[in-house]
Amino acid sequence: MFIYLLIITSTTITMTKDTPHVAILVLDAPIPELSKTYGDFGDVSSELLTQGGTCKYPTTKYQLFYKDDNHKQELLNTYEILKRDINAGTIKGVFLTGSVADAFETGVLWIDLLNEFISQFLSKLENFPIVGICFGHQILAKGLGSKVARNLPEIGLEYGTSTIKLNDDIFTIKDTPFDILHDDDGNIILHLNLSEFHQDIVYGLPPPAKDLSVKFESIGSTDKCAIQGLITEQGPIKLLTFQGHPEFTKEFSLALLEHMFKKEEFLPLEYEKFKSHTEILNNQGVLVGKVIGKFINTFAERE
Repeated sequence: MFIYLLIITSTTITMTKDTPHVAILVLDAPIPELSKTYGDFGDVSSELLTQGGTCKYPTTKYQLFYKDDNHKQELLNTYEILKRDINAGTIKGVFLTGSVADAFETGVLWIDLLNEFISQFLSKLENFPIVGICFGHQILAKGLGSKVARNLPEIGLEYGTSTIKLNDDIFTIKDTPFDILHDDDGNIILHLNLSEFHQDIVYGLPPPAKDLSVKFESIGSTDKCAIQGLITEQGPIKLLTFQGHPEFTKEFSLALLEHMFKKEEFLPLEYEKFKSHTEILNNQGVLVGKVIGKFINTFAERE
């Protein structure tokens, strides 16, 4: 029997090649200081879906990041497996993780191959759930025609926990997964606190298709970033992305902020502000995990 290894955080189980699952596309290397405790970006993404509790499918990780160009054949083989198993219906959705890389960078093998995979394969799929986080959000948006670049210097960095004002329109979209966002009194939640770690942004919505069959909505905004994610409004491409990191817990975010401060990636006053917001604001990543799970289920089951 042909066996894959399915990794969910620290737990390893086996599954056959025909087991339906969500593919976690890992787009960065582990951070040694954090991975010992939390795992890599793929592990925390898998844990998000587990904690969200709505996704009906297990996950498996596919490594698509390498620091050098000596792994081209490994990458090509992985992409062939992804395409084969998506076409076969074994992979029910894909989840693109974050990365420290720039989504607009060119001449980097793993990014060039990912761009090709998005433009020539993922963007051609119909009713197939695609989820992107931070870098994943940006590179998907770029592949659909959006401008992605550094945020304006006068606006500054967005790190630590931030409050996102949700766009009212996302609640009226057909099959919206956001309809599960209610408080204890049954009122729709219009603001979300998510961990943010980015200096690049998506500058606008992807342009509509020429026949107007494909359109997207911004999920919401912050003072520093107007496009905090994307969701399909209409059309065959089923996309849900977040600029923030729902997979980053408060503890992980604080550890990452400390790690970056020690590397002098921001000033002491910036660090104290980012840290304070992260300590004070209630991290609602698990709520977004519920939204993502529902989104995946809706379209994975529509065959």
